[in-house]
Amino acid sequence: MRISNLLIYFVFLILFASLSGCHSTPSFRFGTYSEAEKLYKKREYRKAIEKYEEYARENPEGNMAVIASYYMAKSYESLGETQKARELYEKIIRDHPSLIWADYSKNQLKELESVSS
Repeated sequence: MRISNLLIYFVFLILFASLSGCHSTPSFRFGTYSEAEKLYKKREYRKAIEKYEEYARENPEGNMAVIASYYMAKSYESLGETQKARELYEKIIRDHPSLIWADYSKNQLKELESVSS
């Protein structure tokens, strides 16, 4: 009896150890989008724009492509290139009117207008 209990314990221990690697916290990586986000946070807007553009080219239909466009516009705005920012905000509004990013873009356009007035 004692040997069978040890065997069951040993099998359980091996099974637990092998499955514990599968139950880790998932890590989400978005490649160049993640790189762009880090650059944006460090206020390296020109480099961030390049990475957002790269991501959008690689994933034109991906969910993050619209977000990448929005942050490209924000980056242009931060660089003082308001015309490029406006064009991107307007494109988001035109191409994705039902997404929250279109609403954010509308708000950014209003802010740009109030600053230029």
